[in-house]
Amino acid sequence: MTTASSQRVPSPWEGVRWALQPGAAGGGTSRLRLACRALRAALWHGKAMRRWMAVVFELHARGIVREIPGEYLRAVRPYVHRATGFGERVVQLIDHADWLETAFHPAAFEQLASGRPVLLAELAAPRGYDFMRLQLQQAGAQSPEGELLLTLTLQRSANVQHRPQPVDAGVLGFSRFRVDGVSCLVIGGVRGQRHPVLRMSTVEVTQALQGWNPAVLMVRVAQELARHWNLHLIGLDPGAHRLQGWSYQWSRRHRAAGRRIRASYRALWDHFNAGKGPPGWLVVPPHSDEKLAATALSPEKRARQTRRADYWIRTRNLLRLQFRQVLQRPGREARLSRVTESLGPVSADEEVFESSGSHERVPARVLQTGPASLL
Repeated sequence: MTTASSQRVPSPWEGVRWALQPGAAGGGTSRLRLACRALRAALWHGKAMRRWMAVVFELHARGIVREIPGEYLRAVRPYVHRATGFGERVVQLIDHADWLETAFHPAAFEQLASGRPVLLAELAAPRGYDFMRLQLQQAGAQSPEGELLLTLTLQRSANVQHRPQPVDAGVLGFSRFRVDGVSCLVIGGVRGQRHPVLRMSTVEVTQALQGWNPAVLMVRVAQELARHWNLHLIGLDPGAHRLQGWSYQWSRRHRAAGRRIRASYRALWDHFNAGKGPPGWLVVPPHSDEKLAATALSPEKRARQTRRADYWIRTRNLLRLQFRQVLQRPGREARLSRVTESLGPVSADEEVFESSGSHERVPARVLQTGPASLL
């Protein structure tokens, strides 16, 4: 009987119990609120939640998912886009899970599924650092901004710091799912350092990156990922962030955090000249400048711009070389999956978003450091 029960797909009602367990809180949600959301999902969206539970159970049986409760609760937690309902969130998660296995070579996918980061580029570490890396890894179950994390990780050398630890100087959270029938790499959030102790100054990080703002560099790498996977790149409209919802406006702390996020994201998307997209999303141009046509600048300014451009070109070449080793280019037959099709209609002919910012940019704008600090 024990063996039979262990092989049975759990009911969505189990999600209510899992939400009440210690450690379920996080991602801006308390255990009580999470349990209420799990109850609502089981009552009014039972079909979608049962389907997601079956998918999670299958992925766990195949060794791709390590724990069922945390993965199931991804569909219950509030997504960063506040207009996303339970059914839509399930479709997004299954769409992402179906795509993930086609996006990486087998060895890299196994490494990612085991919880280890996949190296995208080993950047030239400046003096006083052991390494500086761009990596991809799975996001924690409590992350509301995406299922994958692109991280910029640095570590000082032992000669500079006693017992040095790696520091995430920049993190970009993203997923892959379809928006209005179009396959998109969806940026849910870009942030800087969050660890209260293991930190580096903004000046130190900028110098290590040859003048680049980490957030700007991360979006440039996301552009390269979208190009390799043949996806459209979209980012969250700060006005659609869940902290802008009325239920969060009662808290002074949430209001202040919402204002900071709105200002930071707006500055970043203006920096890339992102255009209006589907409700709650902004379309990020797939290309940025690399030719340095800012001829009216002073020689000193041009020299700084040239250093930034050279640094990005070297980084881009490293990325494209590594992409071929760890990432796949999914064919059209892998774009539409039977699991996702069963949950929502998909247009056979994908339409392309119209974006006013899809043309080539003036070189100096994108090569400058970011105009605001991101959370």
